[in-house]
Amino acid sequence: MEATDWTVESIDTGPAPAPWLTVERAAYVAVGLLAAALRFFQLGLRPLTEAEAAQALAAFRFSHGAIQAAPAGTIPALFTGNVAAFTLFGAGDTISRWLPALAGLILALLPYGLRGRLGRGGALTASLLLALSPVAVYYSRALDGAILVAACGLAMAAGLVSYFDSRRPASLYLAAAALGLGLCAGPAMLTLLLIFGLYAACLFALARLNRGGGWSALMDAWSAARNEPGLLTRLGVILAAGFGLAATTLVLHPAGIGNAADLLAAWIRGFVPEPGGQHPVYLVLVMLRYELLVLFLGLVAVGWWIRLRRGHAFWLPPQAQPRSAFSHTGLLVFWAASAGILVLATGDRLPASLLLVVVPLALLAGQGLEQTWHWLAWHAPWRDLAIITAAALGLVVFLYLWVGRATLTADSSTVSILGLTLYTTTGYLLLVLLAVLLLVALVAVAWYWRGTRLVLASAWLTAVVILALFGFRTMWGASFANTADPRELLNLQPTPLEVRYLVTELETLSETRVNDTHALPVTVETQAGPVVAWYLRDFAKQTTVDSLANQPAPPDTPAVVTLAAQGLPIGETFRGQSFPLRAHWQPWGLNGRQWLRWFLFAEAHQPAVDREAVLWASTQE
Repeated sequence: MEATDWTVESIDTGPAPAPWLTVERAAYVAVGLLAAALRFFQLGLRPLTEAEAAQALAAFRFSHGAIQAAPAGTIPALFTGNVAAFTLFGAGDTISRWLPALAGLILALLPYGLRGRLGRGGALTASLLLALSPVAVYYSRALDGAILVAACGLAMAAGLVSYFDSRRPASLYLAAAALGLGLCAGPAMLTLLLIFGLYAACLFALARLNRGGGWSALMDAWSAARNEPGLLTRLGVILAAGFGLAATTLVLHPAGIGNAADLLAAWIRGFVPEPGGQHPVYLVLVMLRYELLVLFLGLVAVGWWIRLRRGHAFWLPPQAQPRSAFSHTGLLVFWAASAGILVLATGDRLPASLLLVVVPLALLAGQGLEQTWHWLAWHAPWRDLAIITAAALGLVVFLYLWVGRATLTADSSTVSILGLTLYTTTGYLLLVLLAVLLLVALVAVAWYWRGTRLVLASAWLTAVVILALFGFRTMWGASFANTADPRELLNLQPTPLEVRYLVTELETLSETRVNDTHALPVTVETQAGPVVAWYLRDFAKQTTVDSLANQPAPPDTPAVVTLAAQGLPIGETFRGQSFPLRAHWQPWGLNGRQWLRWFLFAEAHQPAVDREAVLWASTQE
């Protein structure tokens, strides 16, 4: 009897999956694609503001040989990025913002390097929060150095913490390169260095009191770096190269060293109160309207940290690698709190400075969410949690709808209910009260059914879902739907969309008069500002004057662009059309109902236009 061969030949079904592509890494790829879409999609949708136009115009003129040195106030990192981009691809609103958009994408992915500290789920959550953060998305789509500072600051912190744990020189190389670039990205980098220095001083003071081992971890890391042959020299070279190349535009603009040095003076001046600076409440409103989710989850994480310090922790993130005694959570808490204080202490109080607060809060939020999720797994049955949370979400949506109707309805309208004639808003408020009472009843039922833990778990999960939806809505409104509306507080003195009509009208006039869209001679007032200069940059036959009012005779060009003013010596042969250049809006003076309507829907009285340009066209052919 012959033996049966039971050998099974393998069937080649195609290439095996890449060993590096784990579920976790695939999730980071998805987060990266989401972050890239939100940052690069319609990047030129919003016209450049005056500050953005000044930065772009300096790079445009340098790349075309019109100037040999960047003017004062130029941010070297933005200047370098735009000189390279304008040289390779030409100038435009979209191209001018490529570097902040890239920095925003990198910022969203940097928590990957802190997985050993935040936990894998915590780091991934932090990446998602930074990818969707309204403040981070907005300033990734603006020609502003704030997002570069945020990315460089987080990269520096991640590199240092990684070196404390692993002693890998590559981590210090990352920190050194980030520091060199960050010093050219904006004055806020000096604020970050101040915060890190103050935290080190606090660790030293605690070490003298024999409390905590953070200072010893710093000293151990310093000793290891100093004993590594040539490491400090290489770090110095990387730092100098990063700073030098960014400041001097790849050595094409040596005077950029002076612009980088001016950032120190700008940082010091930032603490001096400025006339017209924003009230501290303005920044508080920005945080409450745009970053409620990060703020809520960050405070929850601080609560977990306090419990851990008191010895009440039931779960810690699994350690992917040996960790030093340096407390990253303590650093993040100190970073967020100190940045909040310093931001409120500055004179201008620009919303961009809130990135210094949002970044550490997002990391804390990611870590806290993972800790809370594990707490839920231990203490809240998922079926009961799902039932109570679904009911709570339905009631909150019901409450939101009727609150919204109450804020959007006219005071004088009436409605009849059971034979009673009531103001419509009164009827809506009764429904709001009903929703509140039902929520209270739901809390009582949950407490009676499963106790306090189910109530807390359901409240937390409901709050996370609602705040996430609200945060996405505010992000979309500020960066896409209401992109040039100053009632979105992130749009501080935006340039209205109508400024592009100025260019269109002038191009049409040029095509009509000289059969070329950019060949018409035009006189432009320099006091019209950088926005006008930026959008008229392609008109080669420009004559610039400081002010038309100081000219002895009307201009001899067929077109003139000036600021809107009375008594200009323009002559009777010109006819003009005005275009808004700058709008502003402030939330002060709103009553309770108006304030709620603005907070929920960004709707209020119309913004004011405080700066206009006028296109004058000669009636003589």
